[in-house]
Amino acid sequence: MKNGFLLLASLLWATLTFAQNCNCDVTLTGLSATSLNLIWASQVTYSPGDTICIQAGNYAGIRFYDFEGTAAQPLIIKNCGGKVVLTESVYTGISFKKSKYIRLTGTGDSSHTYGIEIAGTGGGAVGIYVENFSTDIEIDHIEISSAGFAGIMAKTDPYCNDPDTWRVNGFVLENLDIHHNYIHDTGGEGIYVGFTGGYKINSNRSCNGTKIFGHWLKNVDIHNNIIEDVDWDGIQLNLVSENGKIRDNYISNYGRDNVYYQDFAMSIGGGIYEVYNNTMINGSSGNGQGIQFISAESGTKIYNNVIVRPDFHGIFMHNRHEFDDINEGYYILNNTIIEPGDSGMLYNTKITETNDPAKLYASQDEVPSYFVNNLIVDPGNDYEGSNTWKQNQESYFDFNDRSARDSLLSNIYNNIMTRQMDTLGLTDILNDDYSPSSETSDVVDAGSNVSSWGVTFDLENESRPSGSAFDIGAYEYQVSGGTPLRARIPDEPELIDDLPKNYRSTVFYPNPTRSAFYLNNKEMKNPTIQIINLDGKLMYEGKYTMGTPFNVESYRSGLYFIKIIAEEKSETHRLIIR
Repeated sequence: MKNGFLLLASLLWATLTFAQNCNCDVTLTGLSATSLNLIWASQVTYSPGDTICIQAGNYAGIRFYDFEGTAAQPLIIKNCGGKVVLTESVYTGISFKKSKYIRLTGTGDSSHTYGIEIAGTGGGAVGIYVENFSTDIEIDHIEISSAGFAGIMAKTDPYCNDPDTWRVNGFVLENLDIHHNYIHDTGGEGIYVGFTGGYKINSNRSCNGTKIFGHWLKNVDIHNNIIEDVDWDGIQLNLVSENGKIRDNYISNYGRDNVYYQDFAMSIGGGIYEVYNNTMINGSSGNGQGIQFISAESGTKIYNNVIVRPDFHGIFMHNRHEFDDINEGYYILNNTIIEPGDSGMLYNTKITETNDPAKLYASQDEVPSYFVNNLIVDPGNDYEGSNTWKQNQESYFDFNDRSARDSLLSNIYNNIMTRQMDTLGLTDILNDDYSPSSETSDVVDAGSNVSSWGVTFDLENESRPSGSAFDIGAYEYQVSGGTPLRARIPDEPELIDDLPKNYRSTVFYPNPTRSAFYLNNKEMKNPTIQIINLDGKLMYEGKYTMGTPFNVESYRSGLYFIKIIAEEKSETHRLIIR
């Protein structure tokens, strides 16, 4: 089928000229707007470290073959002279085959936050595909919408007719950095990385009776992406054997198709991970589940996440295999889970995949995991009145059996479990702001010190602790010189003055918002503010008085950017209008 595709595709060789603009070393010209553009490295004169530009315009999909930079001098592929829009009716928007050490970026024109837009793909195709042994790839500042399947996909699946694709033969996808992208309205996952057909014992692929497995990944960082309105999982990541991170992402209205086991905010498996500082809000369909961990390994950490109204559990964990280190399990710390459909967290400790028949279905109760400083509000489960061993706490922290619960009971502490959210002193629960509103909030200074496990900051990357102790949940109430910052806005907006330098950036609140926002920063005198939409169009420009409300009710819901311009400095902030 693949060979047939190559014969049928339009074999367009892009004309190449050396450019004087955008600091380009090479510019691709003559790209087709109607036929898939196939570009081979052998047709391009370039050197490691070069910048390859795509001139602003509307094109069909682009496929790059055999392009290579080096670790010290990666190739940069970017837009030039405006926005590049790719609309592909049959195939993937942009793909990389047998390519390495490349950065694909939409930062080629300062007037566009997302200077490359993939506005559609063929049915079942993806927006960007890192495939066919490609590795060491960075993807940033790209908008992807209307993909037939996933927004971004990165993996080389194992096939019987190509033994080089089998894990045993050594290929590893390394140094994958996916960040600052806007992905929405996809027919599958927002981001899909790694083969999901098998981990250690079982695989859904075999060749002449021999099971084959997908390759490992190392050093994967998925961060600062906005993922909205996707039909399947927000992020799916698998087989990261070293240094897998998912952080600082905003995911909303995911799992719209309600496909069983494909409707999680995050579905994570087979490896070791840090998952932190993410915000996940289930959409109006109510189908989206929370975070699923299948066979995450020893040392996996889950902290500073906000999970709002997930179907099923907020966090589901099941290591189906033996832990690689029986002295270390999971760390579930400082998460905020609001109104999960079932329990706040469910942890299944039973081994269901093993080469040792004596261990099958044994519980791994002796492996210590820790559940500390979490805020869980009003779960759907109500074990309080049941006639089983499960009682009140199991509505919040649920286990597959009593022995697992009992063995880990001493590791479950300093959590707030409540059905009365309105008594906690949170900022704006109607608009999904679950930060503490004042220093009298129940969550402030009520937690344990978890800095030894690496948690020294909160969801907003502010320092922990700020007061006398750690706060509970994803937010740390910030106090400077005894004066709480959050308490100043928005009830009585004041200008921030005489603060340490690390607090002098503009305070921007609330965000997301439905009605108005406030800006506070005394260092910026009478600034001009601009509101810019995702297409780079200037929606508003005018003077702003710090500490006053700016009404946004006339704007359509979506993602915008606020640029604050003053004589002293300028800043850009992301604004989400609901």
